[in-house]
Amino acid sequence: MEQHAPTYPQPAEYYPGKRPAPRGTAFYPRKRANKACQVCRARKTKCDNAKPSCSYCVQVGTTCIQSPADLSSFDPASLKILERLDNIENLLLSSATRAVDNSGKAEQISAFYQPRKNATVVNTEEWILYGNVLPERTESVLRWPLFMDEPCGPSSQVLHKPAPDMIAAPSHSGRSLAALLEMEPKNINVIVDNFFRYVHCKNPIIDEMATRRLVNATFLDGLDWSPSSCLAMIICALGSIATPFGSSQNTKPGSEAYQNSRVFFQAAQKRIGLFLVGSDIIGAQCLFLSGVYMVCVFQQFDAWRFFSQALAACQRFPFLVHAPGVASESDISTNIDSPDNYEQAVYWSAWKSERELSMELALPDFKVAHTGSALYPPFFPKPPQPLDSPKNPDAQRQRASWLFYLAEIYLRRLGSSIAEEITTLHQSHASSAEFLLALEPLVSEWEMQIHAWSESLPPDLSVSAPPQEDEVCRFVLRGHLIDMYELVYWPWVMAYIGAVSSPCTPGPEIEENGQKGLQLHLQRIYVNEPGFLHRHHGTVPLIRTCTRSAFVLVAAGLAGCKLPFGWQEAIFKTMELLTTWQDEMTEAGQWLQLLRSENSRLSGPC
Repeated sequence: MEQHAPTYPQPAEYYPGKRPAPRGTAFYPRKRANKACQVCRARKTKCDNAKPSCSYCVQVGTTCIQSPADLSSFDPASLKILERLDNIENLLLSSATRAVDNSGKAEQISAFYQPRKNATVVNTEEWILYGNVLPERTESVLRWPLFMDEPCGPSSQVLHKPAPDMIAAPSHSGRSLAALLEMEPKNINVIVDNFFRYVHCKNPIIDEMATRRLVNATFLDGLDWSPSSCLAMIICALGSIATPFGSSQNTKPGSEAYQNSRVFFQAAQKRIGLFLVGSDIIGAQCLFLSGVYMVCVFQQFDAWRFFSQALAACQRFPFLVHAPGVASESDISTNIDSPDNYEQAVYWSAWKSERELSMELALPDFKVAHTGSALYPPFFPKPPQPLDSPKNPDAQRQRASWLFYLAEIYLRRLGSSIAEEITTLHQSHASSAEFLLALEPLVSEWEMQIHAWSESLPPDLSVSAPPQEDEVCRFVLRGHLIDMYELVYWPWVMAYIGAVSSPCTPGPEIEENGQKGLQLHLQRIYVNEPGFLHRHHGTVPLIRTCTRSAFVLVAAGLAGCKLPFGWQEAIFKTMELLTTWQDEMTEAGQWLQLLRSENSRLSGPC
């Protein structure tokens, strides 16, 4: 049977001889503009339009959403169109309700949200998930409507002052490069030891013994314009401000250590331009370590530029040329003593650092879609030697560094996979209620995967040990573990806040999982507290995530959620963190003021 294409009504211009009536002259009865808020409008009751919330919304404790547009100036035809759109919306909502009632999952889905007595839900999607299904940047959290009634203006107006140019700015310490190059060999060894113990251990991208010889040769033979001299200066810059895990207040701006590090770094940058047209490994190492230094001194954008350049310098490495697209681990040489080992490591480190910073900075021209996937390379860098337990202390440290490195890489890839699953699941369901219903059975599965990773850690990295015994690598892994659990429970926290702040009460699943998520935000602040004063290239992410957790707790409290025990002390600890670093991180000072203000709204003046 011949199939005919369906026909649709055509606009007036498709009918010859027909002229559309002038705008405003169509025969529609004129009606008064509806200025009622959405809640009163749904109840079909009179609204007094009080600002910022009408009397009824204040009485029942719901969010008052008032139309920002004045409809009195609309012509009769436009008003009729708006009325028809309202009718269609109401029809769709009623049809969706009937569809749920007729399905076998009606009781399950309705358990996620239970309307309060005498309340009508205007838009379920508006409150079921208060924010994104994945953890958001602190700046995005501050744009939540719960923070929009700030007396001094919207909390989202966080200004970013231009950061000082750490590369070009001259040092005012009075220390010259010549004087630093004349230091005693034992002092040089201390700086190099600091680098390998506290910096290199988290990104083992260079050979330790060869690099020690290179640095000593640079100081003995004199500084020149070679790549070796550039690498030696960057290592000394990082080693000058690297400290054992704990307080790094002796490396604050103005200190001798800080000024010496700047002298070394500026000397390196005078030589680093040669690497921008090369593709050898030492150039990529210098560029990557320059990015690490810039993160340590809170210059994130400059750090991102260095990581991007390091990644570009890696593109002609032999293991990538021989394995186009890096399709799988089998495409890469399996020889464990291969010179490709450090090439793979610097490539992996540059890739993950560039991806994570670009998402964190939300760069307008390089914005990554909010999928949570950092598109990590599909292989693990191979250690330069078997990871057994040699008696040599230096070899033991190298073994520990690589064990940490591989454990962190696995966890990051697992987090990327979970984030992608959550995003795909959310996009494949028509409503947030259905999304949460499908999400619930996956929570235990993801927790098992995270727990399996935790249990597989070697004894010297095990997070089952007390946090007081942490050194920097174990501390970092413990923080990443909290990040993973936060990722799993973030949608539930958003649903919990959304349900409580709406005309509906949360069902038992939302309330239970939402409170678990809030407990994780509290736990993050306490777990990260031992590193609040420590300067390393994870300090900025630590500040950001702890501040985000503090604002999530405050938002939950403002919405009316039940907060976990100890939340107030956690807020004060976060304020102390921001106070410590506000002189070096502009956002820290601004977030400190906002956190104090919002916390006072929640709990009264401090």
